[in-house]
Amino acid sequence: MISTQQVGENAGKIWYNLGKNGEVSTKELAREVNMNPDEINLALGWLARENKLKLSEKNRNIYVGLTDAEKRAYLQASHK
Repeated sequence: MISTQQVGENAGKIWYNLGKNGEVSTKELAREVNMNPDEINLALGWLARENKLKLSEKNRNIYVGLTDAEKRAYLQASHK
């Protein structure tokens, strides 16, 4: 059973991955961060609820990326 702490940690991993690599399909994201679909969905829900994601659909695939504000936050965090 996954805990809310693990969901938050997974959300952090996804946030850093999206900051580093940019927008990606949820399928590709799952491969990049090595999480199963349930873990991905829970963490993306967490980030979406915090307004950290922009979502789009292309060719029947869902793509996720950081909002512009979160991209700036990532850049600031990565330069410390």
